[in-house]
Amino acid sequence: MDNLKVYTNIRMSSQSNKRQMLEKIKNLFSGPKIIFTILGIVVLLEVVYAAKVLTSPTPSPPPTGKSRAGIQLSAGKISLITPKTNYQVAEVVPVSVMIDTGSHTIDGVDLIVRFDPKALEATTAGLTKGGILNEYPLMAVDAEAGLISISGTGSSDEGFTGTGQFATLNLRGKIPGRTSLTIDFIKEGVTTDSNIVDFVTSKDILGSVANLELNIK
Repeated sequence: MDNLKVYTNIRMSSQSNKRQMLEKIKNLFSGPKIIFTILGIVVLLEVVYAAKVLTSPTPSPPPTGKSRAGIQLSAGKISLITPKTNYQVAEVVPVSVMIDTGSHTIDGVDLIVRFDPKALEATTAGLTKGGILNEYPLMAVDAEAGLISISGTGSSDEGFTGTGQFATLNLRGKIPGRTSLTIDFIKEGVTTDSNIVDFVTSKDILGSVANLELNIK
């Protein structure tokens, strides 16, 4: 009988402890306490996010310059090239006019080259067309002024992209000495000098030129 009383007391004590524990848990997650707990968690998350943003590397700004559909475009270039730089008097000097369209598609080129008429001989017959454009409405030489003018245009439905030969200037040295061929170029966008015409915008996209130095012996 005494054993039964002891068991009953232990059971009642255990149940009482359980009720007390449940009351503590209920009090913890009820009323103002749970609100402050949630607010504390929210503040902690905001602090962590702010620290992550402040320590993250700043992205580089996008490159400046002309672009089409978000793509950076490089300007065009005209270069004068010969197989060698030393020539004899009266020897033919074949000068290749090379066009680099950069990242553009083009449909026209206007070229003006200046030379010393005392040092070099140039004729319209010595100018030959290249293969990158369809029509060459102007191929002329002003021997007295020392000017070579060539204009070429493409077809209406497609242009040219890449590097190619626009024309060949066949000259002859007249007297010994150093002389030069200079492409008439001011800056990109000016249409009164040499230029390269963009197929889409019809704007001048010539950005640089490479002139030529010759040595006549």
